[in-house]
Parts: sequence; C-alpha cells; structure tokens
Amino acid sequence: MKNWLFPATLLGLSGLGLLFATERGRERVREFVDRLLEHGDPLGEFSKFVDEQLDAIQNALDSVAAALEQPQS
Repeated sequence: MKNWLFPATLLGLSGLGLLFATERGRERVREFVDRLLEHGDPLGEFSKFVDEQLDAIQNALDSVAAALEQPQS
C-alpha cells in the first residue's frame, strides 16, 4: 500500500502545480471557484470544469497526432 501512496501524491501535487503555473490555469480555477460560490452546485460545476479540461487535453493530443502524421521532408 505504501508503494503507490508517494507517487500518487507527487503526481497530484505536480498536476496542481502545473494548473497554477499558467495564467489560463489560474483563471480557470478562479472561474470555477466563482461559479461554485454563486450557484452552489459543486458536483455539476466540477463535472463541467473536468469536461472542459479533458476537451483541452484532447485538442492538444489531436494537434500532436496531426503533427506526427505529417510527412517529413
């Protein structure tokens, strides 16, 4: 059980660090917290936030895949 606890914690903390490292990430967190305080639907807002982040990741992966598929000269 102890073998996975440290890597999982490190991965989670590094993910949070990356989120706060960019202005876009900080803005998304601010928007999320503002919407959470205004509407009070934590699960729905969190789900929407996660969906937006997954869409951004998917778009980045699609861009990488497209770049890798281009023939090299």
